[in-house]
Amino acid sequence: MRGTEKQLLRIIRELEEADKGSIARKMGVSIGYVVEICQGLVKDGYLIKRSEGKYKLTEKGEKAISSVKTTGFIPVLKGGA
Repeated sequence: MRGTEKQLLRIIRELEEADKGSIARKMGVSIGYVVEICQGLVKDGYLIKRSEGKYKLTEKGEKAISSVKTTGFIPVLKGGA
């Protein structure tokens, strides 16, 4: 996933739902570029497009930008084993 795609996902997470104009303003890019990126992210399952034209993160999209990784070995943080 490219940096611009992650940036777009983070913006949508911040706004909870966002239309292409809001995303374009926050990113400082054209609406056409936002539409292009969003179409790919919808196709790949990271976003859903609502009927009112707003985009919302899917669970897969949330995981893609999460700072917590849930796969692999998970160390015991507190307590004991």
